[in-house]
Amino acid sequence: MSTKLFKFRIQLAVVLGIGALAVWAVSRVSAADSGRPAAAPTVIEEGFALWQKTGPADAFYRWQKGGLLENGTKYTMLTSYFRRMDRSLGNYKSFDVVEAKKIGESSAVIYVAMNFERTAVYGRFLLFRADKGWVVQNMDFSPRPEAVMQWLAFTDVNYQE
Repeated sequence: MSTKLFKFRIQLAVVLGIGALAVWAVSRVSAADSGRPAAAPTVIEEGFALWQKTGPADAFYRWQKGGLLENGTKYTMLTSYFRRMDRSLGNYKSFDVVEAKKIGESSAVIYVAMNFERTAVYGRFLLFRADKGWVVQNMDFSPRPEAVMQWLAFTDVNYQE
């Protein structure tokens, strides 16, 4: 085999290898940016399933169980808030994970949009991975998405209009 042919084959292999690596990298970025965030942990799914069946009280009870909120008053405050809002919101229909952010090996934040008949309410769950699985460390809700998802803060909005 001639030296020129050998060099040509090596160059071709390098170019094809770099091309394949570039295609692989682009496909990974496209998959990551596809708008499909990670699924909610079981504790979140179970709470929303309970909300669908029996209302907010059982959902909030499930979410506070086993975590920092257990035996606290946030459960009753949130249940009361959503019961008062029932007429305005309509019935709960479903939820969507807006974004899931890993903070560390044992903590994460899940942002959700809760879909009701007349509007959406936005939520943020701070989760901790305990020995028995993920538990809710804290949770916040608002009809204003920027209140729980600060990166969505609206600019040039006049709320007095």
